[in-house]
Amino acid sequence: MLSVVTVLAVAGCASGAGAVLGDEPQDTAGLTQAEAAGLSLEEEFGLASERYVEMQGVLEEAQLQISNGAWFWNGGDVLPVAAGADAFGEPLPGADDDNSYFFTAGRILEPEGAEGARSDLDPMIEYFDQKGWESGSREIGRNFEARADSGDGWWVTYTVRPNGQYSLAVYSEPFWTNDSGALFSAIADRDPADFPEESVPGEYPPFPSWSDPVQP
Repeated sequence: MLSVVTVLAVAGCASGAGAVLGDEPQDTAGLTQAEAAGLSLEEEFGLASERYVEMQGVLEEAQLQISNGAWFWNGGDVLPVAAGADAFGEPLPGADDDNSYFFTAGRILEPEGAEGARSDLDPMIEYFDQKGWESGSREIGRNFEARADSGDGWWVTYTVRPNGQYSLAVYSEPFWTNDSGALFSAIADRDPADFPEESVPGEYPPFPSWSDPVQP
């Protein structure tokens, strides 16, 4: 059962994706599909690297609102995700799994004595308010979630659970690409696929370099 406290819709917010330049929709970085078409795979790889680092900065700042201690990882952050219908934020007209992608990163915290109280969202909600981000909160079953749109292409969600497992996630809105599969492979082929079990805010594996050897 979904009990809404305050709802912030996933689509239709005033952020980067879906903006229109002339008749061409711009992605969250301000690029049109035609502009992205002029990029080589190596250039797209370089842009993905920059976006990965930006995402980690968004994540770190949000983590520090809750704890500067170690957070658990629930997967790697390096590989992009095909966007299409699964993307956060305002829909990007004409985007599908082949021509767009987004980045996401998540961490888990298990605060001592935590039981998923609604008030445990308050530090994050206050942070969203301080940033001037459009935000809201909702109850999902026995869990509580706060969600915010940064207004410049990033979404942050913070979920507290009665089992004491609290999760923080950052999502980008979609970026145009010439071929999401080719970009994914170019990154994956150079990525050692290692990520830590836990880390403090601001610690994360570096994005691979284009010059790195391709993994066997």
